[in-house]
Amino acid sequence: MSSVYCAYPFLKEESHMCDYEIATDRLASMLSMARHHVHHISQDVLLQLIEMIYHANGSIRGNCAIGTSDLEKLQSFYTRYYVSLDRFVLPDGCIGASYLHVLRAETKAIIRIMYQIQREGVKIESCLFEFMNLLSNTFFMMCLYENAQNGTKEKEFKSRSYV
Repeated sequence: MSSVYCAYPFLKEESHMCDYEIATDRLASMLSMARHHVHHISQDVLLQLIEMIYHANGSIRGNCAIGTSDLEKLQSFYTRYYVSLDRFVLPDGCIGASYLHVLRAETKAIIRIMYQIQREGVKIESCLFEFMNLLSNTFFMMCLYENAQNGTKEKEFKSRSYV
């Protein structure tokens, strides 16, 4: 098949590895789109996150490109945008925060795919799990920060399932 007619050479794989790569590509692309709606978080930080996500993209099939320095940088972003919260809130708010909530949820879906790959017998470096979990938490802090800076109050959620 001509490369012109091939979107990605691994699409026929039976493993979840290609699903992971597509999901991380989607996450980076969605973050690029979200950048245009997020107004209170450094655009440079968001660009750095896109690059880090693409490094994570090839870190299972290829060499793990996520290391201690990436975790430290991501931790600094988490700390920079940290907002204290003592209740559950709805994934709502200003448009920027709403985009960031979608990214947070997508990151958790990627973590699930990683566990499926691991169950298939593929070794995944623990730092990649740490990175993705911290990335999801960082997106959450960014949601809260974006809402706070926008003057948008969080809407509390009280679950009827977990009382």
